[in-house]
Amino acid sequence: MSALSSTSGQSALKERRLGINPNVLMPVLWLAATVAIALPSISGGVFDAMSTDDAMRLVQVRDLISGQGWFDLFQYRLDPPAGILMHWSRIIDAPLAAIILLLRPLIGTHGAEAAVLFLWPLLLLAAALVLVAAIAGQMSSRVVSSQVTAVVLAVLSTPALIHFRPGAIDHHNAQICLLLALVLLTSQIEQSTVKAALAGLVASLSLAIGIEMLPAIVAIGLAVLGLFNQRGAFVSRQIVAFGASLAASSLLLATALLPLPSLASPVCDALGGPVLLLVAGGGISLMLMAGIDRYHSTLGVRLTTGAASAIALLGAFLSLFPGCIASPYAQLDPLVTSLWVDKVVESMSLATMLQLMPQKVLGFYGFPLMTMGFALAALIKSDPPGRFRWTLGIMTLAALIGLSVWEMRATAAASMVAAPMFAASLAILWPTHAPGRNLFLLALAVSPASFAALGLSAKPLIYSILKPPMTIAERNASTCQAVSDVASMTRLPRGRVMAPIDLGPTILAETDHAVFAAPYHRNNDGNLAMLTLMLAPVLTARQILSDRRVDYVVICSADPDQDLVRLAPDGLAARLGRGERFDFLEPLDLDPTHKISVWRVRR
Repeated sequence: MSALSSTSGQSALKERRLGINPNVLMPVLWLAATVAIALPSISGGVFDAMSTDDAMRLVQVRDLISGQGWFDLFQYRLDPPAGILMHWSRIIDAPLAAIILLLRPLIGTHGAEAAVLFLWPLLLLAAALVLVAAIAGQMSSRVVSSQVTAVVLAVLSTPALIHFRPGAIDHHNAQICLLLALVLLTSQIEQSTVKAALAGLVASLSLAIGIEMLPAIVAIGLAVLGLFNQRGAFVSRQIVAFGASLAASSLLLATALLPLPSLASPVCDALGGPVLLLVAGGGISLMLMAGIDRYHSTLGVRLTTGAASAIALLGAFLSLFPGCIASPYAQLDPLVTSLWVDKVVESMSLATMLQLMPQKVLGFYGFPLMTMGFALAALIKSDPPGRFRWTLGIMTLAALIGLSVWEMRATAAASMVAAPMFAASLAILWPTHAPGRNLFLLALAVSPASFAALGLSAKPLIYSILKPPMTIAERNASTCQAVSDVASMTRLPRGRVMAPIDLGPTILAETDHAVFAAPYHRNNDGNLAMLTLMLAPVLTARQILSDRRVDYVVICSADPDQDLVRLAPDGLAARLGRGERFDFLEPLDLDPTHKISVWRVRR
């Protein structure tokens, strides 16, 4: 028996003496997390708990149920009259629509939608916690306390939990679960050809939903390539299975989700020609490398074929799709970028966060960075069979941390991936202290929630030193984003609405109106039209309303956009906010709470 196995057996015995029963404790932790994150939606309504992306997802699901084509991803009520082609796939729409159709005869359409808004994210939370526990067990040789600790850390992962609250049906929670599943399956690739094939399928499925996890998936692919370079023929069958599954599943998913003529289209923000080239090409390259290695198995040959494959893939990508190396926001008008993209918190870079809200940096970045240090130490101390698992985890976490430097939204996945790695690293580094309550107590002390609380408690000191400017990022979330805020607009005849960007999806979800502005980078035209209107002098604004055939103008009177007022004190938004009246706008008294103000455009 190895020393590690002996230690694991002693740990399990000690855990049993201390009364740790994961079969009881883990469901209790899931239930506690479920109740905690469900309370706001229970008190305020699950529909009001939706974010803008959740509302748009619900709109897309409703359109599918109502008969919109499977391949037709246009949102025709966004930026009328042409509409906008959304970059979201049907993979998330399909199960949501199926559950609604299943429940609708029993509890009605409204009840079925409410049930989906509650059940979908909470079921995904349960799946995420199971995967986190499994990864921790895999990396710590089944030390139960590390599995429980990993679940505790995941439950306290504040950057990620927002994606598992009731109402969260966009796609981020599903992608976090798929990434965890990919890490778990790939960590066992040496032992199972079936799991290698499943890993390739999961990677393709994640990319078919959205490309947000592409850097992490590339890192995992590089880890698999490194394993093949190191072990050669010993893992060639698994490498072939992984590569074949990656190539075949990506092509099959593309044909199932996209019209055939669009498979080679230069779509850089979703599944399309560029992603297919990299994913299917990468899978085929792994198969070719394994085939060549079967006839001449040396490290030099593997390195040469790997380098040649990489050069060929990157060369083809750059020559066929050169536009994809630019920022996804490069095509946006500078006005849209400055007044919308630069103000979206989840797309802020680390540098911007340090400038605008430094007190939150520790809560988002502290735990993943700390885990990276512990994981590197565990890699050094681990036995040879376990080193690939640690290399895989470190490369995945490093990719997510690197991505979060550019856009902080990646910290959600980074925190969830870090949870099992931190718990398992302690079991490797201090095996005699790992069992029992030690890890559990330490998890409470160093969890992402604890880091967040520490940063917020130090806010006065941080602000006294750094003196960050007051910006929109520090204000409370807009009070005009809930469906109940625009419910009064259902009484109006159907029309075209000029409203703030963050109100667009809510209006689409709650009413039959069309909107020009919504928080999506493909909607440059509609967003620019709304911003130009609100900044324009009265005569120009009147002409814009006429040219665009606008029926209603809406502003959030409870939370006016101060940037618009500052940039154009005599613009339409500023003058409407001051209560000025114009002959071409008829004020409508719809909202008794006066959160929004609505005007009918007189023609």
